[in-house]
Amino acid sequence: MKLTQALKDATLRLEEAGVATPDFDARALAAHVLGIRLSELPMHRERLLTGDELAAFEALIASRARREPLQYLTGDTEFCGLRFRCDRRALVPRPDTETLIEAALELAGELDITRIADIGTGCGIIAVSLAQQLPGAEILATDSSEEALALAAENVALHELERRVTLAHGPWLEPLHEVGRAEDVEMIVSNPPYIREEDFDTLMPEIVEHEPRAALVGLDADGLGGYRAIVAGCRELPALRALAFEVGAGQAVAVGEVMRAALDAREIIIRKDLGRIDRVVAAVLGIGER
Repeated sequence: MKLTQALKDATLRLEEAGVATPDFDARALAAHVLGIRLSELPMHRERLLTGDELAAFEALIASRARREPLQYLTGDTEFCGLRFRCDRRALVPRPDTETLIEAALELAGELDITRIADIGTGCGIIAVSLAQQLPGAEILATDSSEEALALAAENVALHELERRVTLAHGPWLEPLHEVGRAEDVEMIVSNPPYIREEDFDTLMPEIVEHEPRAALVGLDADGLGGYRAIVAGCRELPALRALAFEVGAGQAVAVGEVMRAALDAREIIIRKDLGRIDRVVAAVLGIGER
């Protein structure tokens, strides 16, 4: 079978399965099987697929039709212009999180911050992206999932950042104390679980059936328990000068209030993502007691 016909059949199958971008996904999986760039695929449309290539392609299309995330099937994804390994050990990185990176970089520049902790690092995209953009910074990346940390370690090694990105296992801010970094961390950056339990089953099958639930569903009825846990621990970080959180739609004001209630915040900053949704809440701390 020629690639052009295989793509046509695959696109139709994915469309029938309810995949949001059937044509793109079919092409991305074909490029993955053939070991070429997606941009090179048009030059191969008349290519006659071997039996092994066709079998591999059809297997991936079947998995995608079961709504397995595209990034898990290809094993990688792009974030902030960088390539990252990606599989079911951690969440699929979302473009919305780039807003968090932008806010953190601005804070680091304005406040001359070089010691940062990424809480709940997942596959490591935040820690690696910040380390790439801040060559003088040291990043501590933590996660309560050992599987996620193993994937993060692969991405840290992929970008040759082992000397500046340290990984530590444990919930919330506990690893900072265990590895002796609680005294010098100047900024906390985090994309904690924030989906309300009652809303989880309404999400897309890719999320509900395949991504790690613990990394998605937030504590407490409103989903904001993770923010409360992190903010409460910030009072024990003497060098802390800023926090930056990613938040869910409609949560920005509430998260800002969590910060105001617990910390000496002289400024609360809210940033919108490309969809004009309030996506990041950041706080610049004062010099009073925390």
